[in-house]
Amino acid sequence: MRLSTITLTIAALLILSGLLPRTASTAAIKSKLYVTNSSGDDVTIIDTATLKVIRSLKVGHAPHGLVASADGSRLYLTVEETQKLLIIDTADDRIIGEIPIGKTPNKPSLSKDERFCYIPLREEAAFEIVDLKSKKVIKRLPAPAWPHNMYTSPDGKRIYLGSINGEKITVIDPATQSVTDEIAMGAGVRPMAIPRRGSPIYVALSRLHGFAVFDPDQKKILKRVELPPLPPDTPPPFLNTYTHGLLLVNNERELWVTSCPGNALYVFSLPDLKQTAKIEVGESPNWLTATSDDGMVFVSNASADTVTAIDAHTKRVLATIPVGRAPKRLLVVTPKATT
Repeated sequence: MRLSTITLTIAALLILSGLLPRTASTAAIKSKLYVTNSSGDDVTIIDTATLKVIRSLKVGHAPHGLVASADGSRLYLTVEETQKLLIIDTADDRIIGEIPIGKTPNKPSLSKDERFCYIPLREEAAFEIVDLKSKKVIKRLPAPAWPHNMYTSPDGKRIYLGSINGEKITVIDPATQSVTDEIAMGAGVRPMAIPRRGSPIYVALSRLHGFAVFDPDQKKILKRVELPPLPPDTPPPFLNTYTHGLLLVNNERELWVTSCPGNALYVFSLPDLKQTAKIEVGESPNWLTATSDDGMVFVSNASADTVTAIDAHTKRVLATIPVGRAPKRLLVVTPKATT
């Protein structure tokens, strides 16, 4: 056995025994939090273990939506002003690809096989489909006014697109790359949270300080759940966005919800939808993400230029981390271990 092999074996045994700390160079997996600073030109990258900023990655003005590959090796980022889809290697956070796309690209989603990226174009009432192999837009289809966020169902058979001014959920069949349905929701459709079983979908709606429980098969809202009332003198938030973050946590036994004007998060137990916690955070909490083990939840505070890290078990704030200007979308990426 060569000396280098012996050294590595000894190091591995020391790590397992707890005698040697797991550092960035020895850890098999390292999670990072990516934060798009929507009024700036960068993405803030945070080490989820230390809750410290690793670096700021320049990407172009008004970065918006994020989606990662299943293995965590690639991050796909839309940038509004430059009208590009960027491909980022998460091992060293290098931009390894740039694809021209349409105006005001918002939150993208990947097909189940990760061959195609679906991107809503808010100012064009359309969405585009990018072939990630050829790195080209291969199709553009019309959408209701102000398409905003796209989500792929866990089984990969549907892609959902919510529109703000169009007030609809558009259903797309990725097998045929065609629209199969448009469902009226009665209000602007904001973010969604989709469970592994695919239903019900939890949907934030314009003018609703709370969320709707939506059955995609019945094509109807089953219930509206309101957060506790705001003070009577609370001014309406921008675009009547009372809730802009929904996240399933604790093996999908909890739903976390942001109150944008209330500067707080609310936690609901599932499936009974009982409020179990309120957590005060920064001004205008916007988007939510969690570590892969659901141990920590992160929220971007758009008007405070910070991110709040929360212990998902105790519901206590662990840290408030300064980032860039108007942070919105954020995503924890955990590359899978390689053998």
